[in-house]
Amino acid sequence: MTAGRASRAAHALVAACAATGVALHYLVVLGHHGEVALRSVRFLSYFTILTNMLVAVSGLAIAAGRGRFAVLAARPAWRAAVTLDILVVALVYHLLLRNVTLPGAIGGTANALVHQLVPAAWTICWLLFPPHGAIDRAAPWRWLLYPLGFALWTLLHGAIGGWYPYPFMDAARLGYPTMLANILAIGVLFLGLGYGLRWVDGRLGIPRASGIVPAETGISERR
Repeated sequence: MTAGRASRAAHALVAACAATGVALHYLVVLGHHGEVALRSVRFLSYFTILTNMLVAVSGLAIAAGRGRFAVLAARPAWRAAVTLDILVVALVYHLLLRNVTLPGAIGGTANALVHQLVPAAWTICWLLFPPHGAIDRAAPWRWLLYPLGFALWTLLHGAIGGWYPYPFMDAARLGYPTMLANILAIGVLFLGLGYGLRWVDGRLGIPRASGIVPAETGISERR
């Protein structure tokens, strides 16, 4: 198997795991009482769910190997940004949310997929497969736009409906000063880890800069 085919197969597998985790999580949500539309909106208000969906879409695009989004998803900056987001999902879960679990075997499987297996598998793919390098210094600041948008949505959603997806973002219980301090701390985590990933990506891209051509990803853009 060529390196390009291995990359596409690996990303397809990761995408399947992410999609399965999201689907199983939604099945658990559907089993709860209450309006389906409201539960669905809240389901899509979890950073974990949104980021696993991002992994699934990005992995499928890379696995497809052609098209403009496949080209975008295969770029070093995009892959590093997705790696950052899914690693923060895993870190925040293990540091702050380990006691928050979904009920039943389906819930346990979904929890393991979206918080553990998918973050590990995507990160391994990022490390193993090119391309790498050429990520500009301002990129980690741009990568903050996604979590910042999520934080703003959480503030708006919580102010209107009184519901917050995570305990450390619960302004009703903690108060806005504490909630904002928690968001700031996680923002610092994003930024610091983002620059760390940029540094690692640059080291992984050194062979290409030295004249050694890395294995092809098999991505082509269809015009």
